[in-house]
Amino acid sequence: MWSEQAKAYAKGDTKGTEFSRYAAALALSGTEDDLKDLRSKGIVTTGAPTHKPTVDVLEMDKKVPHAKLTDCMDSTDWKFVYRKSGKPVEMPKNRLIRYVADVEAEKWGKQWKIVEVTPQQHAC
Repeated sequence: MWSEQAKAYAKGDTKGTEFSRYAAALALSGTEDDLKDLRSKGIVTTGAPTHKPTVDVLEMDKKVPHAKLTDCMDSTDWKFVYRKSGKPVEMPKNRLIRYVADVEAEKWGKQWKIVEVTPQQHAC
């Protein structure tokens, strides 16, 4: 999902990516909303964040198998730029570059999908 999400942010749209193959529910709608906002401001991204997820809970015995993960997201190499000029978007000085994200996933048939990503306001 993360690779396809980075592609979507680079072009400003999930169309032409396989993001919806790996994301659903709030993870999908949240990304779509974020991209709509960025498009309205003429912003895209370059590079991609890196991830170090760990599985905290895996419930395979549920009707819809479910997992909870904790991910350390590192946005050092993920830059927001103005599409037309390529100039960097000024970011807040106190912005976390490496932060924790709580992730929930469900297994739909044979495919795991990320259904929710909740960034936390603390570093990892």
